[in-house]
Amino acid sequence: MNTFNFNSDIESLISRLKQLEAENSIWKENTLMLKRSFEKLKQDFNDREEKTQIQNMQEIILQLSTQIAELQQYLSQFSVGNNGFIYPVNYGILNGEEDLDDDEMVSNLLDLMEEETLDEVAEEIEEKREIKTEADKEFKVERMMFLLDRIYSVEE
Repeated sequence: MNTFNFNSDIESLISRLKQLEAENSIWKENTLMLKRSFEKLKQDFNDREEKTQIQNMQEIILQLSTQIAELQQYLSQFSVGNNGFIYPVNYGILNGEEDLDDDEMVSNLLDLMEEETLDEVAEEIEEKREIKTEADKEFKVERMMFLLDRIYSVEE
């Protein structure tokens, strides 16, 4: 009877060992599959388009910040006097105490425009004229539409 129990115990142990080895094998396969899936997801996350867009936006923001700083530095060189004219800070004509004749104003204006070429100023003026002309046209069209609407409403 002892031998029978001993053989039976060994067979059950062997059976249980084979079962555990099979489960271990399944666990290994599942672990490898999960590891591969995780690596793929990690790679997809790192290669996503939004990350590139965010990096591009960060670069643009940095460039814009630099440009704003340069513009602030440039604008800090000028002040608006009480007469409404813009003067360099070193001119000292901030309170409008000095009366400038036309020649002095033109001279001051030309001094301010040293950095800009006359072509650039002319282009800016032309652009402003075009914008104003376009706005005037739109206003006239709107006014005509309004008047036509009033005429039709009076006729009815």
